[in-house]
Amino acid sequence: MATFVIPFHLNGKTRLGDGQLARAMLADVQAAAGAAVVVDGPGGQSAALAAALAELEGPVTIVNSDVPCVTPSELEQLTAAAPALVAAPDGTTNALALCDARDFEPLYGAGSAARFERRLGARRLNLPGLRDDVDTLDDLERVRERVGRHTRAYLE
Repeated sequence: MATFVIPFHLNGKTRLGDGQLARAMLADVQAAAGAAVVVDGPGGQSAALAAALAELEGPVTIVNSDVPCVTPSELEQLTAAAPALVAAPDGTTNALALCDARDFEPLYGAGSAARFERRLGARRLNLPGLRDDVDTLDDLERVRERVGRHTRAYLE
């Protein structure tokens, strides 16, 4: 059984400028994952994850908090394929499944999906609910019809 870990800036996603929307998207990711560890900390996503994963053992699936269309089925597929990842359209990494928390290396940033693929031998999966992250309000409009109930409530 994998542990789900969700990096989340407690003050909300700064690019969107709307903490309420960021919390709604996080709630949708949590709903899809079930029990999950939410992490934040100084030094950004990589540092927060490295600190949290240092305390864990066994399989982990890391899912960014800005994928409000994710489904439990997609998380199961990703977790079962470990080591595996789902890249965002810009080449960053939206979700990463590891066979063991100790396999994590802080490789996030531009082009991170390719770095994770090479370093971990991770398989790249195309799961739309994990692929389609929301970095801008235009992104939100693009996925509006597929978002989870928390983000849908925010939009209404």
